[in-house]
Amino acid sequence: MPGRWMMYSHDALGLGHVQRSLAIARAVISVRTDIAALLVTCSPMIDALPVAPGLDYIKLPSAKKLANRHYVPRTLPVGADSFRGLRAGLVREAAKQFDPDLFLVDKSPAGLMGELYDTLWFLRGRPTPGKVVLGLRDILDEPATVREEWRTGDWARLVHQSYDEVWIYGDRALFDAPRAYEWPDWLQERVRYLGYLVPTITDSARSEARHRLGADDRPLAIVTVGGGEDGGRIVATYLEAARRGLLPADLKSVVVLGPCMAADVQRAFLSVPPVGVDVRRFVPDLASAVAAADVVIGMAGYNTVCELMARCTPAVLVPRVVPRREQWMRARLLAERGLAECLEPSDLEPVVLAAAVRRALERPRSPDMLPAVDGLEQAARQIHRLLARTPDEESESVPAVPEMP
Repeated sequence: MPGRWMMYSHDALGLGHVQRSLAIARAVISVRTDIAALLVTCSPMIDALPVAPGLDYIKLPSAKKLANRHYVPRTLPVGADSFRGLRAGLVREAAKQFDPDLFLVDKSPAGLMGELYDTLWFLRGRPTPGKVVLGLRDILDEPATVREEWRTGDWARLVHQSYDEVWIYGDRALFDAPRAYEWPDWLQERVRYLGYLVPTITDSARSEARHRLGADDRPLAIVTVGGGEDGGRIVATYLEAARRGLLPADLKSVVVLGPCMAADVQRAFLSVPPVGVDVRRFVPDLASAVAAADVVIGMAGYNTVCELMARCTPAVLVPRVVPRREQWMRARLLAERGLAECLEPSDLEPVVLAAAVRRALERPRSPDMLPAVDGLEQAARQIHRLLARTPDEESESVPAVPEMP
């Protein structure tokens, strides 16, 4: 009987969480076609994203993020308690019927609005519990904010009771999350750093992308703001810099608006683009386009940064600073390594942005400065390890769970 692997991922702002889960699924299923893999997500864009053959998914009612830990229904006209109860019941019933050998939770130990508690208790209460893993991006938020969230949510106790391992998709040398967030020693012992989830881009894919975007013999700039829900100001500033002639004259620019950008905002950007700039709602295989670019202008979301690392593409990053500051922290760390230009959102003006683009175009590609970038390969190995072993083998190799202090 094939191993059963269930993932939980929520997206209430942008596409970062679900894209991360889909990337891991592709890496795993490409080498383990025998796995029965199921993703539970509330991303409103899941139907439009490329899903790995062999992966199925369940769509939860979508949520909208208003502030940290404050969510409302994106479309359903129901109250908060009914909304949470509906989602929590769907996740628990999926786990009950699918009966996973491995449950991989993205980012939130308790799930959105605490909706995973019932599911976690159910999984732990089975005669053969299987494995439960918490997967975290490299940086969650500023240390003081994360420490307070984990304290008020009592998440360390939840991890102690419900999670076998904690995977961090990053490099401890760039940011030491357990130390910054002051996790107790017993929790740090469960942490495995896997490296950044960086896609593999071949030379041929990179060349094809340059040709497809019309930049065979010209420097290429890609402007990408992820899902686009809050990226309008970056796009508007870049287009204004192009209109004023502040960018290099031979620069070919492709602006990607993102599927979550409001329709009226998209129409305004598409209506009269500046000379030398293509404005598009969507670009197929954006990762290859990023690898093909000579400079990328965008935010500092986790997935965008991973795409930049695939070919050390020089970048100008204007990070999101609300409701979380993890993008700001990531952009600053990359700038300190010489991998990107970092602009504060408060400094975003056409002249300032154009100057940063020119500086980035002069940067050499510097693979020797990259952190660990083999996260997809390591994730596939870890999932194979957990699904391949018998309970007896696990009991021989995994230390006993310590008592909660």
